[in-house]
Amino acid sequence: MKLRNIFIHSYLIFVLLCPISAKRLNSEKIVFSSNRDGNWEIYMMNPDGTRQERLTYDRAVDSEPVISPTGDLILFTSNRAGTRDLYLMDIDGRHIHSIFGIDEAYRTQPRWSPDGERIAYAYRVLDGISIHTARTDGTSVELIVHLNSAHSGYPAWSADGSEIAFVVADELHWASRQIRFIDVGTRKQETLFADDHPRMSQPAWSPVDDKIAFVWFKPQEKQQSVFVVNRDGSSLRRVESFVADAPAWSPSGDELIYTEGVVGSDSQIFKVNLTTHKMTQLTTEGSNRSGNWFSPKQLPVSPSVSHVTTSWGAIKIEGYSRANK
Repeated sequence: MKLRNIFIHSYLIFVLLCPISAKRLNSEKIVFSSNRDGNWEIYMMNPDGTRQERLTYDRAVDSEPVISPTGDLILFTSNRAGTRDLYLMDIDGRHIHSIFGIDEAYRTQPRWSPDGERIAYAYRVLDGISIHTARTDGTSVELIVHLNSAHSGYPAWSADGSEIAFVVADELHWASRQIRFIDVGTRKQETLFADDHPRMSQPAWSPVDDKIAFVWFKPQEKQQSVFVVNRDGSSLRRVESFVADAPAWSPSGDELIYTEGVVGSDSQIFKVNLTTHKMTQLTTEGSNRSGNWFSPKQLPVSPSVSHVTTSWGAIKIEGYSRANK
């Protein structure tokens, strides 16, 4: 019995003295970028627009934030080291660091894989822009898409991580934009729509349904709108019109956030319900651009270290209490 009590005391001391995991979000949040304080920084807010909180404080341009599937990290782009590149920080804005360190390159448009193990991003080099993936420590870099006669960008993972949607630019002619899919395993590619004058960009994959939201400028209408379509190209419909930009899905897949210019103001973030079509303006100060919408319900299935440790600790404490009654 004494040996058991010594083990329990030692274990409790270890748990108390050793930090287990970083802070994680326990409620839905939206991250976005804004210049309301005179410079582009990363902010976070509730899905109804309340509690807008600034997370970064740097003279550089911080933008394109996305929350990790585990809810403890934010991936974003910044030129704080001179060239635009990818950075990570804790969910509260602390411990900011460059993913690739001193490796100077122009990396933008980052996205998390659904399991949180890898990121996809656009990588600019002398002969164009290509799509790469990597681990969050900057290792295991893999070229996914490289087009000899065109540029690629705006990667977006499918919900199961098997495909990446991306934009092909300037392939048909100057200023053309097509959305294409690539199978991560086989590298087989497929174009969403065949269009002689395509202007499609910024695909966002729904987390619950096999749907794509994207921006489409139609020259004949002189209008840029957000559309939603099934992965197979069926059920195309316009969601919002006139300079709507940067769509991102709600965790439940029934709403979108997007950026749109407001008369007499700068660009603001809106939310639209895809069933009721009700629109809500979420920001009013400065110029803002939507990032992504996180829910703790999206957390990976595998248990986190903190949850396992907490449960194991509770069992040990309960056993200790019973043994000493």
